[in-house]
Amino acid sequence: MPVIRRLLLIAFVVTMVWGGIVRAEWPPVAAQSSHTGLIAHTTISGDVNITMPGRFALTFTQTGITTWHDLRRDPSGNRNLIADATPLVTARLANNRLLTARPELVRASSLRALVVYADADHTISYEVWAGGQIAITVNGEQVNLSGPYLAANTGTGAALQLVKRVPTQQYWLLYLDAWAVDELPKMVTDPGLAGVTTTSSAGLASTNAVAVNPPDGVVRAPRLRISNWSGGAKVTVERAGVVLAPGIDYLSEYDDESGELIVQYLHLLPPGSVAERTFLIRPAQAEPVLTLAILDANGSPRPLDPVSGMLIVDADLPAGQSPAPGPLTTKDVFQIPYIQTEPTLRLQATVTDPPSGLSGVRFTINGPGFSQTIDDTTIDDGFRASVTLPRRAEYTVTATILIDGIPGTVSRTINPVGYGRVLISIGDSITAGKWAFYRLPPGSTLTGSSDGYPFTSPPPSDSGYPRSNDGRNYPQSDNTQTDSAGYQNIYYAGYQIELNDLLTTCLNSPVFILNDGLSGIRTARDLYGNTTGSDRIGTSGYLNVLGKANVYRQHVTDLGAEQILLQVGTNDATATSTTNIYNNLMPASVYKEDLRAVINALRQDKPNLALWVARLPWRNDGSAIQAATRRATTQAFNASIVELVDELDDSAPVRLGPDFYAHFETNQSQIITTNPTNGNADNIHPNADGFSAMATLWANVLCADLPREPDPPLTPTTTIYIPTVISTSTPSTTSVTTSPTATTSPTATASPTATASPTATMTPSPTQRNAPEQSTNFPIYIPLVNR
Repeated sequence: MPVIRRLLLIAFVVTMVWGGIVRAEWPPVAAQSSHTGLIAHTTISGDVNITMPGRFALTFTQTGITTWHDLRRDPSGNRNLIADATPLVTARLANNRLLTARPELVRASSLRALVVYADADHTISYEVWAGGQIAITVNGEQVNLSGPYLAANTGTGAALQLVKRVPTQQYWLLYLDAWAVDELPKMVTDPGLAGVTTTSSAGLASTNAVAVNPPDGVVRAPRLRISNWSGGAKVTVERAGVVLAPGIDYLSEYDDESGELIVQYLHLLPPGSVAERTFLIRPAQAEPVLTLAILDANGSPRPLDPVSGMLIVDADLPAGQSPAPGPLTTKDVFQIPYIQTEPTLRLQATVTDPPSGLSGVRFTINGPGFSQTIDDTTIDDGFRASVTLPRRAEYTVTATILIDGIPGTVSRTINPVGYGRVLISIGDSITAGKWAFYRLPPGSTLTGSSDGYPFTSPPPSDSGYPRSNDGRNYPQSDNTQTDSAGYQNIYYAGYQIELNDLLTTCLNSPVFILNDGLSGIRTARDLYGNTTGSDRIGTSGYLNVLGKANVYRQHVTDLGAEQILLQVGTNDATATSTTNIYNNLMPASVYKEDLRAVINALRQDKPNLALWVARLPWRNDGSAIQAATRRATTQAFNASIVELVDELDDSAPVRLGPDFYAHFETNQSQIITTNPTNGNADNIHPNADGFSAMATLWANVLCADLPREPDPPLTPTTTIYIPTVISTSTPSTTSVTTSPTATTSPTATASPTATASPTATMTPSPTQRNAPEQSTNFPIYIPLVNR
């Protein structure tokens, strides 16, 4: 018996140890970890795993990065974003053989980790940053680096950028969760730090802070470097006068031997004013910092700007497999007053450097006919609250720390928080808004103005620039790479801005319309009847909607959009020859099936996604014979649109949009005759009146098809939730309903006013009350952030 017992004991110990090793192979990515930086380790099989909780998880094997999980959109890590049988980036030698070696984890911190591959003649290092950049350095001759190689239908992008190449050395940057690279201030003296904004700590003693301002082109998780830092390992970081939260808004690393301080901001930073992009870094000062996040259905924070409280939108589209030379645009990253399309509002607050007596966080949500307060007194990874909003409207959300159960002086407010409708408009240059209102990049060789460029936050209502009343729609960057300077794209204002106002009024709901127009795009193929090669259908091309459908779907998912406005086919109808070896006249039957493929691809796995297809506009471009041929083709395409919608309507929410052909045939004065940037004939793009008409025509269709939101009740109720404290991150609650006072009743408005600017405004912390007063001038379109 003793022998059996010993054997059983040994077996039990081995099982427990092996189980621990297996569990250590990969962190539980679905968990809401309190870890605030990179986690890196070598597995028993020799692979290297690097995880940034809530962002990404990578596996380095002998050939390179062979597993990449997007933990923001796929918290459980169910899908590998890398193509089968290939690493994300390949390194091939002169004989086309893959460079293979065992990865070595050389060093790791919460901010960055270094993985090195080496053979007899070559060394490749991957420096993985917490913000999602990977700096790749190649030492050795005749190494060809290429990629990224993504799995089919991947909506999360990756972009590879060459920084510098000499015969024996190469420097690259790989961006995760990006379809475009940054415009880097390349450092010739140290290309390994390309994209890192560097300064020194000169003047720290006199000012107690060092200011760092990344160039406009550095958008994705900017990295800041201060040499000769003398302020110690712990720092306090501000941006635009707001104190940021360590581990949430930024990570830092200090080398006491070299005196070098590295800070990485952990958010997108849209181009904008110097004041909005300036960071102040000073020696650490103990002060509580409260952050307020809005979570998606996966429990991941939505991308909010920690200064303005606005929603950051990344609308970049991939250039495809044959992009124009030069860096891609980063300009289609911008911010708007917050909006979501589901009624559940999930809130999370964190407190760093908590004050003495911290007992929880109070969440207060106010809106038309609605007021609710939730106290979370469970000290855990974060304080949370979940609220079901009663109707589509604009709300105000405030989080306030509780000191011994009493509201303290540290609070944060996001205003507005919209629960409404998000639509995505997909199409060509007419959808993009060419040429009614436009602004060119400074230095462009085209004729036109650059004032206001770039538009990355709502312009003030009195600025004279186009903007919707709520500030959510304003000029947006065209994703195309043509008609640009330095590949920084032109900003256009199409029909979306006026359509926002019209829908806000008729639907009695907040609205945002993403402009996913791309100049020159076709339906499902780049060419038709190409006898010299492929028509480049779908993903084999780079200028058709079908090939970008996975990214459009990701935009739908990221924004929670429920409606698509589709207008595509004008460029397919441009060919006029039946003998052109590159691009022939496309039969309407081919266009119809191409359009069917696009609609099916956009609605893939989204059965409730509603889609309206507009009929293509009248045109008069080219010679008289060419114009007549193009009009005849357009009319045939429009007949196919009607047929296809009728066929699909029985099984899917696909509807007919406006008839733009009939409108512009009758109103030809609403089409520009001359391209304003170069003087060439146009006769195809609407002018300002034409885009206004398009907005009205779209509104006529959508207001008839979508239900209007009911008005709020005249007598609101106020609900105070008193939590039952339990040992979970989300406390159970019991509710007590109290009679409201007359002052808590908001004035409901059917549409927003245009007097308030949605630019960020900082206000001092308010005097705290157990039941904060609700504004009687609602909605307010100034995002407020209080700390």
